[in-house]
Amino acid sequence: MNAATIDRRRVRSPFSLEDWLVEPELNRISNRETSIHLEPKAMEVLLCLAESAGVVVPRQILVDRVWATEFITDSTLTHAVADLRRALADDARAPRYIETIPKRGYRMVAEVVADGSPDPAGDQPSLRRQPLAVVVGTSVRLGSRDLLELGDHFLFLGDHEIPLLGRMLVFGRDQEADIQILVPEASRNHARLEIEPDEVTIEDLGSKNGTLVNDERIEGRCRLSSGDTIGIGPTKMVYRCLTSDPTRTQEGDCTR
Repeated sequence: MNAATIDRRRVRSPFSLEDWLVEPELNRISNRETSIHLEPKAMEVLLCLAESAGVVVPRQILVDRVWATEFITDSTLTHAVADLRRALADDARAPRYIETIPKRGYRMVAEVVADGSPDPAGDQPSLRRQPLAVVVGTSVRLGSRDLLELGDHFLFLGDHEIPLLGRMLVFGRDQEADIQILVPEASRNHARLEIEPDEVTIEDLGSKNGTLVNDERIEGRCRLSSGDTIGIGPTKMVYRCLTSDPTRTQEGDCTR
């Protein structure tokens, strides 16, 4: 499978899902044989899965994004996914589109292709609008950065290497976060990492569960050294700088 990331700020334009054309603004999917209108919430679930194609999206993340502050029962999401499967003629036992990951969530397994044309507002597709990476537990899907040069700063999560491109990067569950971490323990805008010529710092953005550096919760800004571990919920990433020695953070660099 070669899944493409769908940018949610452009996703209102039509996009292809295998042999289906998805038209979010019309709440409609169609192919050569039929045209089907979806309930708005079902379409929102489809968009959430499409924007993270290939990655398991936890149930709680889907509920949080689609229903926000609404109180819903656990079966509401299940029914929405069932409606999508009926519309797509998908089989839960042998899925072509939406795979159920028991006790975790759902994953879009079909190929997703974004419409390359500009949206009605004239906004052109932009690689920079895609997250650098989407992280769920130890699973990582890197965004496309073919037109950008790699720098000296990286995060490592298991065997995955995430290049840190740009000067200021936001971690969190928000769809526009640079490092999108899809776990319930992460806040929408959880932490911010800044890369300056003479230092790299990370700052907690008032998250509910806090940001850890080397297993200690920080307050305010914390200076990072190559080899330091960043913890956001169950997600732990090691920061590395190719031009720095892997020295540990000096005492007093962080407020804890």
